[in-house]
Amino acid sequence: MTKAEEIESLLEPVVAKENYELVNVQYVKENGGWIARIFIDKDGGVTMSDCEKMSMLFGAVLDERDILKDSYVLEISSPGLNRVLKKEESFKRFIGSKIRLQTLEPINNQKIFWGSLLDFKGGKIKIDDVANGIVEINFLDIKKANVETEF
Repeated sequence: MTKAEEIESLLEPVVAKENYELVNVQYVKENGGWIARIFIDKDGGVTMSDCEKMSMLFGAVLDERDILKDSYVLEISSPGLNRVLKKEESFKRFIGSKIRLQTLEPINNQKIFWGSLLDFKGGKIKIDDVANGIVEINFLDIKKANVETEF
């Protein structure tokens, strides 16, 4: 289990109790220091006040459990316009949205897909890919996926 996954499993109950969604967790080394970057969301969007509240809660839990041995900076933010899609619930929530995803292995010689997310059923997503039309992809075969905001 990666450190980011460890943080995510530790914080998931806190997030659920406070009626937020834990979208993504990153634990990365940047400019010589460690950053625990946590993305949260809720219906209606996340405010600065939400980030401050969750930062205090997360900081207390992380310090109490002492899973991060190095000194680190804790960053809490909304997932932004091109939010990551990692969980089945997130895919279901964004049916009808444009997404970009990358698969672990090629499907019909293609690993990058972009188009409208049509459905999520039985562990498979259905996307109307701009290059090849409707494609079904197993959830477990997705390397990464994001909502794509069009302007």
